[in-house]
Amino acid sequence: MHGHAANSDSFDFLRRNLPGASSVLTDYATEQGFSANYDAMLTQLRDIDDMFFIAHSLGGTYALHLANALPAQVRGAVTISTPYGGSQAAQMVKFMLPFNQVLRDIQPGSPPIEEANRLPILHPWTNIVTTEGRSSLMLHANDGVVTQQSMRRREDIRLAEVDSNHFDVLLNPDTLRLIAEAIHAVRAETGDGRRLSGQ
Repeated sequence: MHGHAANSDSFDFLRRNLPGASSVLTDYATEQGFSANYDAMLTQLRDIDDMFFIAHSLGGTYALHLANALPAQVRGAVTISTPYGGSQAAQMVKFMLPFNQVLRDIQPGSPPIEEANRLPILHPWTNIVTTEGRSSLMLHANDGVVTQQSMRRREDIRLAEVDSNHFDVLLNPDTLRLIAEAIHAVRAETGDGRRLSGQ
């Protein structure tokens, strides 16, 4: 699941280098709003079993909502640079773009962010925290888009750091390694070699 203003092509490096996983790609347009996108993804994924979510940025928020809606079908997730605490930059920029839907959806305190933080983690879950990059729109350490504080918001998931900015992380070999390790751990835990559907 890609992030805002991206598409499924952003996962090409990861898809090419993750052997043994079939892919189901979920493209969405953030201007349609979180609820409309979530409903479309839920319909798309409703009949798929053995899913392992791989999601970047805002896609990780969708993944958490979907994992709670389809708990028996999800086996785990790796989210990447996901703003579990919302986007501080969105909170500041919203005054310049008050009608921008994605800014309303991802700011701290927005319904999608607040609801996500009330949802339990039901599966093995890792968030990759990106530690490079800087934006002057944010006071705290950030990756150019999301603060590290927001990426670390949840205390009930595994955190792993990758020295990369918000976008280059999808081309980083360390990201690939962490995803492969997480998938391997899920397969080992269940004791089977079933093929996982990577999102």
